[in-house]
Amino acid sequence: MPSPKAMTGVVAQVAPSLKAEGFRRFGASFNRVAEPGLVHVVGFQASKWGDEFTVNVGIYVREIDELFTSYWNRSRVGLPGVDRAVKEYECWIRARLGEIPAGGRDRWWKYTNLDAAAADIAARLRADAARAFAAAGSRTALMAWWRDRERRPFGWQFEPRTPLGAALLMMQSGAVDEAQAVVDAVCTESEGKPSHHFVSILAEQIGVRPCG
Repeated sequence: MPSPKAMTGVVAQVAPSLKAEGFRRFGASFNRVAEPGLVHVVGFQASKWGDEFTVNVGIYVREIDELFTSYWNRSRVGLPGVDRAVKEYECWIRARLGEIPAGGRDRWWKYTNLDAAAADIAARLRADAARAFAAAGSRTALMAWWRDRERRPFGWQFEPRTPLGAALLMMQSGAVDEAQAVVDAVCTESEGKPSHHFVSILAEQIGVRPCG
């Protein structure tokens, strides 16, 4: 099994190019504040089997995170991306680096050739991740992405919280009817599932009509 320092060496090689793009390093994670509370995230993840690693990318929005963490009575202190690291798993939308381009796939790199791995990762960050981040540089841009998500060439993963986060952004922007329509769709989809009550509570917190 390779030393934990193996992945650290790759992170160190990629760090200068990420820092040049405005990312701040927090260990194996990199954060860039695009707007207050909106953070672009790049994170390195080692395999639990120890012979390979991958890179995750994500978009964090503080108020969306707070929407969900407040329900579970959790809190996070400090400014995200400034006072503390935002991890990929905290992000509203996320993906593996290899999945970001259209037709992409989950990609893991072996420790056998770290220089080649670092070069490939840096190239993918410059080409694929940079484009995806550029299209998610503001809350307005994120709403535009959501509205046109079926045609956008980026492989962000959809999770149960994804549409509710979009609804919150819409509500903040004054698009009340659109936010309600998104929540109504989630309510319908969650009918008969344990999550239905949870969705209804979140709808009230967003400021729209809860599930019927």
